[in-house]
Amino acid sequence: MSSFQEKLERRVTSINSLLCVGLDPHEQELGSATPDAAFTFCKTLIIQTLPYAACYKPNAAFFEALGDEGLKVLRRIVEEVIPDDVPVLLDCKRGDIGSTAAAYADAAYQHIGADAVTLSPLMGWDSVAPFITEKYSSKGAFFLCKTSNPGSKDFLELDLKSNATLYEYIAQLVGQKWSSQTPFATLGLVVGATDPVALRAARKAAGNKVWILAPGVGAQGGNLSEALQAGLNAEGTGMLIPVSRGISKAENPSATAKELQEQIEVCRKQVREQTSLSSASSILPYQKEFLEFSLEQGVLKFGSFVLKSGRTSPYFFNAGLFATGTALFKLGKAYASTIMNSSSL
Repeated sequence: MSSFQEKLERRVTSINSLLCVGLDPHEQELGSATPDAAFTFCKTLIIQTLPYAACYKPNAAFFEALGDEGLKVLRRIVEEVIPDDVPVLLDCKRGDIGSTAAAYADAAYQHIGADAVTLSPLMGWDSVAPFITEKYSSKGAFFLCKTSNPGSKDFLELDLKSNATLYEYIAQLVGQKWSSQTPFATLGLVVGATDPVALRAARKAAGNKVWILAPGVGAQGGNLSEALQAGLNAEGTGMLIPVSRGISKAENPSATAKELQEQIEVCRKQVREQTSLSSASSILPYQKEFLEFSLEQGVLKFGSFVLKSGRTSPYFFNAGLFATGTALFKLGKAYASTIMNSSSL
């Protein structure tokens, strides 16, 4: 069975999308708050947005509000409607310890069938470990870091003795320490798209490997371009943009999802180009010459490529395409220059 990381990376690569479609069967959107209405609402939205959704994010609260039948609907949506190759991120925001946390994990993964969850990190490692270690070490967890609601500043912006804010400490803890304690799970952060400054700070504190779920685009007023510029990693990925009402309440949800997916891709391309230019300015002349020649020959390509291991890479280099005498001469010249410029000589 594929891990959450593998499913997510394959899906992101196959459809070129970082759009996460929220499934929020709120009473106001259903007309009649019944389990059948919730199922129809979610199924219709999934069918309309499937070509553009990197993953789906059902909000557990709206299904729980419908009682036992609502939870059955949630399970049916995951099992019967969402394709197996599309990851499911259950928005449940759990936060407890011991056997209670383990029971929540069993409910999310075994009974509902989710691939990842949202969690509160404030009770520490023992409150999150049941979701991402041992039998669930291939799952994913996104930790509340700097949420998009106005009241988040009451706690998450508090300054610590280290001069970092609480949310920066959470980002560093997740990205640097917890990630090393569970190397096979996918750890992420929830940082509101309404606060680009916090997004940039969280990305810096957590590093490039951590995924960021950035709610707040659309109904909450978050600027998509600013959020992506602040939160994407150097490879132009590592970020999911969840949109719920902005799509479900649109006159044409399919067209709206497509437009969002395209806007995200434009921003990703800009970030990758900026990163390439920044890197190019610091390389030596012989390195620049070799890179330019490799690009001309089609030996070096940038983008998103799935390797044999199932992981994705921001570039692909195939030296076997150096097939002419001139090409091999330049390849040898580059190797010789590298050796001559080595600091170990």
